[in-house]
Amino acid sequence: MGPSKYEIEEAMAVECLSRDNGVIVVPTDTTYGVVCRLDRLNGIERIYELKGRDRSKPLIILAGDTKSILPFIDGAQDVVQTLGERFWPGALTIVAKASARVPKEIMSGGTTVGVRVPRHGALRSLLALLPDGAVASTSANLSGAPTPKVIDEVVASLSDKVDYLMPDCDEPPAGTESTIVDVSGPEPRVLRAGALPAARILSALSL
Repeated sequence: MGPSKYEIEEAMAVECLSRDNGVIVVPTDTTYGVVCRLDRLNGIERIYELKGRDRSKPLIILAGDTKSILPFIDGAQDVVQTLGERFWPGALTIVAKASARVPKEIMSGGTTVGVRVPRHGALRSLLALLPDGAVASTSANLSGAPTPKVIDEVVASLSDKVDYLMPDCDEPPAGTESTIVDVSGPEPRVLRAGALPAARILSALSL
């Protein structure tokens, strides 16, 4: 028996991401994202250029599981693990102090990094095939444009700017952005309301 459809798509994605400046679009459980490998600095540069993204806006890290996330954060690992056990994989992005493993090129001069484990089977399978088990990511739209909710919107704006558009593999994004919580300071703060109610997140931390 030959490889499944998803294995073919994942192999295509891995091949494109292995290039020096490889950038692709991937589906997540929330929206579509444009991603590159964390060790491909030319890919990071290319993401900013193709989106017309302000360099003051950092990228985030998507990983396949909490274990792959922890090396990228410095401090508050118990908080991240608590939230990860409750809400990952899922629509929660956690902002924490960045470790030395995080490329400074995605941090926009700051000291924190956003991290998330998406609930999308094919994407998590892809992430497991990459050296860091993770990618640098941001929404798959041109800067200032609405976040794309369907693949046709991504095709219209980015298909000629990236190396590959990975299909949703029968798991279309829900179209609602993740909730963002910042745990880098003395008290957790919800920075963006999204798919997960803020009250549930704060309750998990007994606040």
